[in-house]
Amino acid sequence: MNNISITFRHVDPSDAIKAHAEEKVQKLQRFLRQPMTARVTLSLEKLEQGAEIRISSGGEHLEAHEVCEDMYMAIDRAVQKLERQISGHK
Repeated sequence: MNNISITFRHVDPSDAIKAHAEEKVQKLQRFLRQPMTARVTLSLEKLEQGAEIRISSGGEHLEAHEVCEDMYMAIDRAVQKLERQISGHK
């Protein structure tokens, strides 16, 4: 099991959002050779939902930040950015 920590900042914690973030971030592992750890910060910035994801795998450290009106979309877009970064590293 990967180490994924999720922090809610200025947002009420939600099991559904937490599960969504864990599931999406977990999928990044298949692109990585080393086990990863991930820190996900979900926040409310003015009226925008923000998702910041930092992952470490072996010596690699990647991060992506996305802000939009929907938390699920922010998480999905941040994960997509990380997928592109990971495939760019290979």
